[in-house]
Amino acid sequence: MKSQSDFFRNLENKKIAPVYLFDGSENFQRDQALNKLLDGAVDQSVRQFNHAVISVAGGDLGEALGLARQYPMISERRMVVVTGFEAISDDTQLEMLKDYLRDPAETTVLVFVTSGLDNRRNIATILKKGCETVSFEQLDEREGAPEWIRQYVGGAGCSIDPASASYLTGMVGVDMMTLSNELDKLMAYIGFKGRITRTEIDEVVRHSREHSSFELTDAIIDGDRKRALTLLDLIFANPTESTQTLSLMILGAIASNYRRILMAKDLMRQNAPNSEVAKAVGMSPYGVTKFNERIRKIDTERIIRGIERISRTDLALKTSLATPRLQLELLICELCPVKHQTR
Repeated sequence: MKSQSDFFRNLENKKIAPVYLFDGSENFQRDQALNKLLDGAVDQSVRQFNHAVISVAGGDLGEALGLARQYPMISERRMVVVTGFEAISDDTQLEMLKDYLRDPAETTVLVFVTSGLDNRRNIATILKKGCETVSFEQLDEREGAPEWIRQYVGGAGCSIDPASASYLTGMVGVDMMTLSNELDKLMAYIGFKGRITRTEIDEVVRHSREHSSFELTDAIIDGDRKRALTLLDLIFANPTESTQTLSLMILGAIASNYRRILMAKDLMRQNAPNSEVAKAVGMSPYGVTKFNERIRKIDTERIIRGIERISRTDLALKTSLATPRLQLELLICELCPVKHQTR
């Protein structure tokens, strides 16, 4: 497995492998790497003829591998990006993949992109053995994200102390696209040569309630009770509506996300392509790959039970004497129970 620094160093030296596996859930870095690779592999003037993104969620690798074997048009190389391959298990398809990896086309850069492979599946073993693998893991909230923030800011001639970097991480999460957008706003605010402190963060960064609600659902689905309750605190930190109205809005967002999850789960059961799932749930084909990987590990029964519990909370918010916020906290605790360690 190659580190990201090794990958970018090779790219600068024009060392491009014929087959890559981009593995990991950090979309910002992965998309940057894809764009850099495309810039290095295919001239922009002929890119429309020599660049393709193909989802093989239907289980057929034939189109993608066939396109990879075609000669590029008026270019030294073409680039083919493949998504949605994680669940392929058909022996014929796997043999087809093995045949290609034994003798990949020298005029094609073939890139398999995934938010995470199940190492128990044969396709994971085949790809990791036959491809140059580059990992794009999500940053750690405690150390990785604050350190990345300091490097990002420092590269632009600004500075931020460790405590403020950790504070910003706690406010917006570890998604690097969101962090980079907020940091760009902060640096513009201080003039690109100053120092970012908690004061500027409080003045400039407005934690998006919609974004928080999506993060809250992700934390619940991942069973991360602590993160979910922290996000709930952030949403309630600066309310512009009554507690009752805000609680119903939060619950509505959670319910909407659960319905999207159930819809995607059903489409995945039918082996629907990523493009169809993306259209149904209102996401981009790249974004839905990460979304599918998260929900693939969840039992449908758990999703249904969650929707039923959300429905009961909706009734309780409108009729119970308990505070709305307490009702949401109880809901979160039931949807992501504490995982007991076995000795």
